[in-house]
Amino acid sequence: MAAVERLVGRIPPDGARALGAVCGRFAARLPLGPVRVARINLELAFPDWEPDRRAHLLSDSLANAGRVAAEIALMEGRHREALLAGVRFEGREHLEAARRESPVGGAIVLAAHFGSWELCGAAVARDLPLSVVYNELSNPVLAERVNALRARSGMQVLARGSAARNALRALAEGRFVVMLADQNARRREGVFAPLFAVPACTRDGPMRIAMRTGAPVVPVFFFREGASGRHVVRATPALELVRPAPDAPRAERDAAVLENVRRMNATFETAIRQAPDHWMWTHRRFRTRPPGEGRIYPSRRRRLR
Repeated sequence: MAAVERLVGRIPPDGARALGAVCGRFAARLPLGPVRVARINLELAFPDWEPDRRAHLLSDSLANAGRVAAEIALMEGRHREALLAGVRFEGREHLEAARRESPVGGAIVLAAHFGSWELCGAAVARDLPLSVVYNELSNPVLAERVNALRARSGMQVLARGSAARNALRALAEGRFVVMLADQNARRREGVFAPLFAVPACTRDGPMRIAMRTGAPVVPVFFFREGASGRHVVRATPALELVRPAPDAPRAERDAAVLENVRRMNATFETAIRQAPDHWMWTHRRFRTRPPGEGRIYPSRRRRLR
């Protein structure tokens, strides 16, 4: 990975993004497992679209993923400041208002693997105290690089295994706790709520922490302007959440969690529909199924054979 970063670092940012986009569009034409997953996800999300339209979106999304990969590589080199200068912030007042109104000091930032999230997150971290909850990647080398990049940007990184305790501490310190909650969860980690009308097992941790602490939850998404290196970090008003009394019956509290997760997924879906090429369609988002439902994606083991 370091060799790739050095190679990309020798290319001007516009050229590196263009190269990443070309590689992404080429990958979209290959019989790769992630490409197959993306096609399935697009069929689930947009069943009324013509196949050619979905194929065009697949190509656009992987082109954008190539640009994102190029920007992550460039952030370690001499182009870092120029990249960060291409990010502007809309809606910062919503984050500041959430922190003022928070009974615990900090607020939860609801984000997704959407747009150039690492670059835009680094830009925001220059001005605001961010703590990001991360899910350990399967590739330890990549995980180390990503977390080092976040730490260099001034972010506090919180391992998901002890996320609740660390998030409570960060909120008490007046920090913004970033939770990327748009990926598949195991049954014991979440609840099923619709995403593109498909039951999606979704981590309920952000909502449970928000309900426990009273911390506001502010959605933030990262939009690229065309195919350029200019980005907009867009924060919106805090989500309206159902907040039952702490001594409410268990059934009422569980129903509130489910409703709040539904609202969270609706927020993700709204952003994705605004810029569908920005999302990671290659992720096996609907892998965990409700009891009695069969698998959606082909088995990795079968593909290897």
